[in-house]
Amino acid sequence: MPPRLDAPVRLLVGPANFAGQGTRWARALEVRVPDALATSFAFFRGVLDYPVDYGVPARTYRRNRRWQLNFYNHVVRNYTHVLIEASRPIFGPLHGPDASGDIQYLLTKGLQLGLIAHGSDVRIPSRHVETEPWSPFPDLEDESVELLERNATRAVELFTSYPGPVYVSTPDLLDYVPNAAWCPVVVDVDSWRSDAPVLEHEKPVVAHAPSKSAMKGSELIDPIMESLAQRGLITYRRVEGVDPADMPAVYRDADIVLDQFRVGSYGVAACEAMAAGRIVVGHIAQHVRDRVTADTGLELPIVDATPDTIEQVVLDLISNPERGRAVAARGPAFVEQVHDGRRSAEALSAFVEQPSTVPADWKPSWIRPKVVMMAGNDIVVDARVLKYAQTVANWDLDVTCIGIPGRKLRGARQFGKVQVLCPPIQSKVLVTGWRKRLANVKANLKPWFSTEAEYMLAYGRWQYASRELRGDRGRDRRDRERIGGESGSSVPAQRSPLDRLQRAARWRLLRLHRAILHARAYFVRRAKRQVDLTDLGIGKRRERLLALYRHLPSGRWRRVMPELVDQELTLGPLLDRLQIEVIHVHDVFMLGIAARAAHRAALDGRTIKIIYDAHEYIPGVPVVAPRRVAAYSDLEREFIRDADRVITVSEPLARWLQRDHKLASLPDVVLNAPVEPPEDAEVKGLRELLRLSEDAPLLVYGGGVNRARGVGTVVEAMPQLPDVHLAIVARANSVTAELLARAVELGVGDRVHLAPFVDAEVVPLYLRSASIGLSPLLHAPNHDIAVTNKFCEYIAAGLPIITSDTPAQADLVNELDLGAVYTAGDVDSLVQAVCKVLTDRDRIAKRIADDPQLLHRFSWAAQAEVIRSVYADVMGKLPDAAWAPGATIVRQLLPGPPEPPETKWRALTQNAATGSERDQNSPLPASDTVAANPPSARRL
Repeated sequence: MPPRLDAPVRLLVGPANFAGQGTRWARALEVRVPDALATSFAFFRGVLDYPVDYGVPARTYRRNRRWQLNFYNHVVRNYTHVLIEASRPIFGPLHGPDASGDIQYLLTKGLQLGLIAHGSDVRIPSRHVETEPWSPFPDLEDESVELLERNATRAVELFTSYPGPVYVSTPDLLDYVPNAAWCPVVVDVDSWRSDAPVLEHEKPVVAHAPSKSAMKGSELIDPIMESLAQRGLITYRRVEGVDPADMPAVYRDADIVLDQFRVGSYGVAACEAMAAGRIVVGHIAQHVRDRVTADTGLELPIVDATPDTIEQVVLDLISNPERGRAVAARGPAFVEQVHDGRRSAEALSAFVEQPSTVPADWKPSWIRPKVVMMAGNDIVVDARVLKYAQTVANWDLDVTCIGIPGRKLRGARQFGKVQVLCPPIQSKVLVTGWRKRLANVKANLKPWFSTEAEYMLAYGRWQYASRELRGDRGRDRRDRERIGGESGSSVPAQRSPLDRLQRAARWRLLRLHRAILHARAYFVRRAKRQVDLTDLGIGKRRERLLALYRHLPSGRWRRVMPELVDQELTLGPLLDRLQIEVIHVHDVFMLGIAARAAHRAALDGRTIKIIYDAHEYIPGVPVVAPRRVAAYSDLEREFIRDADRVITVSEPLARWLQRDHKLASLPDVVLNAPVEPPEDAEVKGLRELLRLSEDAPLLVYGGGVNRARGVGTVVEAMPQLPDVHLAIVARANSVTAELLARAVELGVGDRVHLAPFVDAEVVPLYLRSASIGLSPLLHAPNHDIAVTNKFCEYIAAGLPIITSDTPAQADLVNELDLGAVYTAGDVDSLVQAVCKVLTDRDRIAKRIADDPQLLHRFSWAAQAEVIRSVYADVMGKLPDAAWAPGATIVRQLLPGPPEPPETKWRALTQNAATGSERDQNSPLPASDTVAANPPSARRL
């Protein structure tokens, strides 16, 4: 860190230091303001690095978060003022990709901020090409210019909207930042001064030392100067890659210094050449000359030339040396009066001597509050997360979803206004290092396997060893076939009798090993057979195991799920970089990671609010192994109190969460309701897909399938429901295969159908041709308090509903006259309910369709209203877009990425291309066509 400064005014200038200007402004201000001390700061690029008070390598600046945080803390504690150069972030990407992120943090800490532009950071290409015929931008790569256009446009927006001190280093930049003050570049006149005569070499020496050849127009003037040199008229010195400390010697030995011929202004290099008393030639726009004269009262001693006139200008200077010497003689005096630092310090003194008028809460208009949504999946498979994300993004909040890589998504994708990040998770804790070695030892010492996973891992190793040995036998056979073949390869070595004996022994050992593995897995296989036959993933035995694990160290989440630590090590630094205001955690998996990010932010002086969305009652989750459920419960207990608000999926679950965790307030309820289908949505209906007639009764179950979902009850009831068809809308798995096989056994295989999923937005359209929607859940803690997404989808589709007597849904069906309720798991009760609803189906369907309040209550728009109130409470205030008409309507969950906004540069190039095509087809002569276009348009 730079040393602490002991002065009333402590200024930091950075992080660019282009041409050493940050350091020179700092020194000039210290001379002008006795009570001020200043530090110049920059990151080193390894090329053209100028002296600076404090510098770090570019890699540290960009990637070292510890340095970024330490430097931020050092600055806010030790400086009173910061002058930000070129709209670059002071602290690397800590607060964002440009200075706009740093500004809001520094202002809130009470620092006074000024901005200063150097050149291309605010020189907008599309505007420059309109005023400068020799603008460099048409000859650069379009992608590079497009990037410059976007960055410069954004920087100009920042500079022109910032209510504090704003400066430009060269006078032409006032065209782009008219509210700025000119803070001239500074040159040490004494270090550049030269007594060498001008134009007294036998052949005049012409030097050209561009920092950026494309911007200076080197490719246009090099051939001209080389031609003059070949004709023996000049000595041309093209200088590149020279250390800045060696440049005075280069200029002292030159007669004429060529500056730039494309930009229309002058900068540090021209000032250095003028200070050396050389003849400086370059292109200066007339309005820039006039501006310099008006501001300083002096004529700018630079000979004007363009690529069209440079040859004649140089020849005139050679033929009329007195004129050239007169221009050169005025250079040092001009630099001493304008560029020795006094004018710059005078401009900056107002910044450090006057109190700030910038509100502490000011920030650029495009800085939107950042919301991160986290889930323990790859996001795109989770409709609830996507609904939230698209809804909140519609409110002009910056939404990023973060998950873990899965089959559907790895890496980064953009869906409409929502960015989704699923970075690769490196295994640093899970089954690595000492944990893996210890686990292997424990597994091998035990006489039997405790879990199927242990058995499968050991069996997989056996399979690999077996395949490897079989591969060796295959190699021998292949080698025998190659002997004497056309390939001309050398004869493979024959196996020795000892090798053959060892291989035979290995085969026998592998067979013995397989038998041992089979024996060690006896209890696992017997338990699995029993589970396959009887276990529904619910029941008293499971509840006893959960209660036991809750009090055992082996049920703690850090023991059971070390993968969460791996995820923390990858996702934690990502969260730290995003400058988040709200983390919305979906389900329990990422709750700890989010809480830890909020804890670290507090240490950095930032506040992150946490919204926890409890999708399920964790202790009541069926099917999942009890030890893992206990670990999830342990994770929830540890971190749920870090949440600022809790949301869940039903009112009973909200009461249970408040009871279990002693929450101060009742969680808000957001149902898993469907979104509005796209206006142009076209989807083949379920009945049409199954090729059923309109009068065929069709029951539908939509959603995941396991034994606890109770779909087996429906299949068992089908023989008692003649002519009734059942559609199971689900992904195929072992349970659906069992259900279809059971239907065949019962003789109803032709009336039980497995139908595919469709996109979440069109589910109601897909289901609406069915007769009745089913929710046959068996009793389990989670099921008894659930209002499922299928329940809401059936209402949106206008279907009567038959539900088991799980209380949350059964109460709604009875209260709202939506259908019928039957006893969970009771086939006869289900048959009676189906017969009852089929006879009254038309009335119930009409009752649902004619009740707009009912349809709204179970729609996503109604849930979005609840979400909006939660966010308004957590964030204090929402953008106006959150309250606009249609702000709660979502029609697409995975829209395509937005088109980048049209820039003026792109429009300009497209128009020029169109104009070029017109010229080629024009009936005018070629000379007339060319004359009809201005030079800039021709070159575009």
